[in-house]
Amino acid sequence: MNNIIRVTVQALSAVLGGTQSLHTNGYDEALSLPTEAAATIAVRTQQILAHESGIASTVDPLGGSFILKH
Repeated sequence: MNNIIRVTVQALSAVLGGTQSLHTNGYDEALSLPTEAAATIAVRTQQILAHESGIASTVDPLGGSFILKH
């Protein structure tokens, strides 16, 4: 279950670094094909980063952007 946190931090780092494409792995993917629950959590991780955090609403969030001030 710790892999959920790892994947979230890695995905956030990728977005902050300006990634053009993002794939998040399921928390159990290191053992075998991901279960349906793990795949759902991986997709929800992307959705939370994109829609709830607002981090994807600016091109370069770390480049002196106004978003850092809020």
